[in-house]
Amino acid sequence: MDKSAVLDRFSLLRQVTTEMRSTVESVGKPLILPPGAFLFRDGDRCEQFVLVGGGSVRVFKTGETGREITLYHVQAGEICLMNTLCVFLGTPTRATALVEAPLEALAFPRPVFLEWLTTNDVIRSFIFETMAHRLFDVMTLVEEIAFGKMDLRLAHLLCRRFANNGLPLKTISTTHEELAGELGTAREVVSRLLKELEHLRVLETARGRILLRDEDALRRLQQLAEGTGH
Repeated sequence: MDKSAVLDRFSLLRQVTTEMRSTVESVGKPLILPPGAFLFRDGDRCEQFVLVGGGSVRVFKTGETGREITLYHVQAGEICLMNTLCVFLGTPTRATALVEAPLEALAFPRPVFLEWLTTNDVIRSFIFETMAHRLFDVMTLVEEIAFGKMDLRLAHLLCRRFANNGLPLKTISTTHEELAGELGTAREVVSRLLKELEHLRVLETARGRILLRDEDALRRLQQLAEGTGH
């Protein structure tokens, strides 16, 4: 793995001195994980601060009933709020982080991370600004769950999934259970809403995949969701 390429994903490292950049690169330990691996599990102690240079991680919480809700995703050029907080505070994690796309990252020992927070203004500002933005995302999620209409939230999620699948055909591979986990609702609710969209000829469902038939109709629902703040 090219450690320099990972660091290039982070704009803050263009603001530090050449000496600091060299130090960060030398201290960072390559971390490569396949899809399905866990970056951390609920209750783990994070002893390393992670900079994600490639791939995708889903951070979620599992309730007592086994139902999951996605808190946020971590993409290339981002840090994980839960990882950062737990490394900073020295407390166990309160969520699980699952790798969805092949992860390439750099991991830094907790003592080094804490020293940077104390001695480097640029890194400290980046960490706290990023944490604030991510916290706002989580607050928005809470608002959506409390006040948002599930059909509009589903449409918004599907539009994002179709836009990110990278395929010429408007098809995504997913299950009702996975979508329910993303939305923090029951699988039966998602199945009912998908059936309604299928009845309206907006999409077509099959085992493990969804085919988009009317992109304009789905986008209208997405715009409605965005217009209402959800």
